[in-house]
Amino acid sequence: MKRRILSVLLCAAMVVSMAVGCSSGDDGGSEEKKEDASTQEEGSDDSAKAGDVNGDGKIVVGYISKNIVDPFHAPINDYAKETLDGLVSDGTIDDWTGVLDGETDANKQSDRADECIAKNCDYVIMLPAEATASDAAVTKMADAGIQVIVVNSATDSTADVAMAYCGPNDVEAGEMLAQWVIDSVPDGGKYAHCQGVIGNSAQIQRGEGIENLMKDNDKFESVGDYPCEWQADKAANVATDMMNKYGDELVAIICDNDDMSSAAQKACNDAGRKDIVCVGVDGNQNPLQMVKDGDLGATVLQDGPGQVGAAIDLIKKALNGESTEKEVMVPFVLVTKDNVDEYLK
Repeated sequence: MKRRILSVLLCAAMVVSMAVGCSSGDDGGSEEKKEDASTQEEGSDDSAKAGDVNGDGKIVVGYISKNIVDPFHAPINDYAKETLDGLVSDGTIDDWTGVLDGETDANKQSDRADECIAKNCDYVIMLPAEATASDAAVTKMADAGIQVIVVNSATDSTADVAMAYCGPNDVEAGEMLAQWVIDSVPDGGKYAHCQGVIGNSAQIQRGEGIENLMKDNDKFESVGDYPCEWQADKAANVATDMMNKYGDELVAIICDNDDMSSAAQKACNDAGRKDIVCVGVDGNQNPLQMVKDGDLGATVLQDGPGQVGAAIDLIKKALNGESTEKEVMVPFVLVTKDNVDEYLK
């Protein structure tokens, strides 16, 4: 009888011990799960930060310039530097790359794109050198998950892979150039066209705009399109050659930018041919001063800082969790002696 009682007591003790052990095991597991969940929650706070494309808790912006030397792009780069430095100072972004010099070279821009990828950039603002050749830089950054904003001139796949395009409609600029010539020389005559870098979207589209107005105008005759690569000296040479070849029949030289138009106009003026109308795009300070002084009839101004400012505004919107536009168009302005004081510094 004693043996039976002892056996019962031993069994009961084992059951109690097993129950306590199971209960203790469940509590420990629950605590671990709570800690894991808490850790995951803390980690998700950084990765869920609005606009943090890489999910690393930092916002880094890249900036690939077209170049750092020419009169149109230098103030754009200065504006970008001042504005992005300000965004770092006020804590809107954590860092930016500084102005990476594209050297007007698509291969260099591709190298700069590799730098942006290596720096874990979330956003990159890029001003392409060429439409096709610079496209590799845009696509490789997009493939790496970077939100690319193309500024000033588009690349081949900008519409498909970039976050946005901010810039002008260069067909409109070409049409404004042609219309200025038509209005300024109502009797018509021969004209030459000095082109920018062949393959750049601005060169392509401005030429298209000129053709839109001139092709059916029987008062004007094109004497050729001359690749001058945006360079003043080459445009001046074209102006001299055309004056020598066509004499009084030459009435206008249309240029894809103002470095060329101001140089071409100076060559004409120095040759005693102030009757020849030269006009271009950008609205840099030197051609604006020439307009003010009566040495150049007009320029088609584009707001470069406004274009890059629009790109920076899109980044700020994304960081605030707001929806962003796919395209922001910044209009051109025809500047003549009547309104030049509004734009001349």
